[in-house]
Amino acid sequence: MGLLTSLLGMFTAKDNDTTSSTPFSQEEYKGYLLVATPAAENSQFRINGLISKGEREHSFIRADVLPSQEMCAQETFRKAKLMIDQQGDNLFN
Repeated sequence: MGLLTSLLGMFTAKDNDTTSSTPFSQEEYKGYLLVATPAAENSQFRINGLISKGEREHSFIRADVLPSQEMCAQETFRKAKLMIDQQGDNLFN
């Protein structure tokens, strides 16, 4: 039973995992609203954001982790802008 519990623990959220969906900062770019919501993870912050235009939304999480919330927000905006430049409105399909 201990092995099964260990395996299940690897795939479930833990109480000390403090991922957050609270917006940290936002900015507009080419008619899109970009919202950075860095997720705290083991004393670092994972890229987590939302791109919206009108009623359409696209949320994304990346593997990148950065040491500060501010750095993470800036990298989130950079990646969001790149997605918009590459995909435009197809991002919502």
